[in-house]
Amino acid sequence: MSALIKAAAVPPHDSTAYHCLGQVLDGSPRQSSRKVVAAFPVLEWLRNQGLAKYEEIFVREEIDWDTLKWLTEEDLCSIGVTALGPRKKLVHALAELKRDEGNPVETPDIQNVVVDERNKLATNKLITDYFPGSVGRRKRDCISAKEQKETLKSHPSSASRSQQKKNRINGVKHKTVPTWCCIPGTPFRVDAFKYLRRECSHWFLTHFHMDHYQGLTRSFCHGKIYCSSITAKLVNMKLGISWDKLQVLPLNQKINIAGIAVTCFDANHCPGAIIILFEPPNNKAVLHTGDFRFSEDMSKIPILQTCPIHTLILDTTYCDPQYDFPKQEAVIQFVIEAIQAEAFNPKTLFLIGSYTIGKERLFLEVARVLRKKVYVSAAKLRLLECLEFPKEDAQWFTLNEHESHIHVVPMWTLASFKRLKYIANQYAGRFNLIVAFSPTGWTFSKGKKKSPGRRWQQGTIIRYEVPYSEHCSFSELRDFVKFISPANIIPSVNNHGPESTRTMVSHLLA
Repeated sequence: MSALIKAAAVPPHDSTAYHCLGQVLDGSPRQSSRKVVAAFPVLEWLRNQGLAKYEEIFVREEIDWDTLKWLTEEDLCSIGVTALGPRKKLVHALAELKRDEGNPVETPDIQNVVVDERNKLATNKLITDYFPGSVGRRKRDCISAKEQKETLKSHPSSASRSQQKKNRINGVKHKTVPTWCCIPGTPFRVDAFKYLRRECSHWFLTHFHMDHYQGLTRSFCHGKIYCSSITAKLVNMKLGISWDKLQVLPLNQKINIAGIAVTCFDANHCPGAIIILFEPPNNKAVLHTGDFRFSEDMSKIPILQTCPIHTLILDTTYCDPQYDFPKQEAVIQFVIEAIQAEAFNPKTLFLIGSYTIGKERLFLEVARVLRKKVYVSAAKLRLLECLEFPKEDAQWFTLNEHESHIHVVPMWTLASFKRLKYIANQYAGRFNLIVAFSPTGWTFSKGKKKSPGRRWQQGTIIRYEVPYSEHCSFSELRDFVKFISPANIIPSVNNHGPESTRTMVSHLLA
């Protein structure tokens, strides 16, 4: 197996055949007489059901309002809403939503829509454009402390209201910074842009995933953002953050920031994702994993072998014994063999799902082994060009969809046979068989321990669910904790308070 290649941000598909998916290519409103109507109700809808705890899943899966109306109970299970109570509640709410769909709604254009006043052409945007931390096209001015003081003197009430409004926009009002965003013994914050504070001027970003950079906008004025070279390129290109606010962290090299030793390592997650080791003066080292997948290479890092870790801030996405899915290599081999088995029909279109960021290693390995190029959209290719892939890898990407029968598409388009049938109709003239691969750890079946995939078929559409994950499986989490042997563990995912923390930690130490 070739060297590990990890994920990149996958923007909306811009092929003509995928215009039906209705997504803006670059997340930027086109400049003309078009009117932007900004409203994103999916998270508010979840909160109204009392299920805000699932917001992170809906962000990760890029579920916009259109996608929401297509969700089935099977989809909810596959993305991780596995508890019976919440799942049935969502199914009931979705049924009501679909029933009411034909009625006029007062909130204009429930999705973010760019309306061309001239030709009335409407196009949906990605979920990542709807959140306060998205590129958003609102300009938020940075007000200096002196300017604020002078404004307060002349117009105290209006200045106060202005600051309150600014706080609401930045999502900081009445919000306590979670423990997993704070580095004990330091003034640092990690992946905490939803909780911007002026008393902090050192902000670390582990990788370019929406749930980690949410709250970060081009008007950021709270000091420096520390991240990897690849993440810095993405932050600059996609969010418009100027380079003078970014500081690139080298890998495997200890540096000093504000009197604190900082060392970064590859997180085996997506391109640019890093694990960060902080060594404050109190000699209580803190290791923040961000999102990661434990690999054998990590256990060979000298400083991790010798430095006693006091606090481990851990990616606990799959911290449940039921999620003991296979290694990435086994799943990749399964996909390659499945493509080979299904390729007897020369008019077969293969679709490989990818998140806005994720799964690049999978389709690159498929391309290398099968010696076949993979089609990616122009927007996707622009992002791939930020990821510092060597030429021998970049040669497998093509913008010509007629040059390849292996296409990379957004993950959510593969979540049900209904959506796949729509895609099949678009390609009816060229292909008569669709084979789709949905690669995510949430597809793992409890009934088939470490099974590398499941096959489903409806007519001329075949759908594979493959547990390809860029997070640790449960057994890998336990192995990592044993390797690090921290004095204290802080879960960074699914941490809803002391009880959930105790449950996860007890699983890890059992």
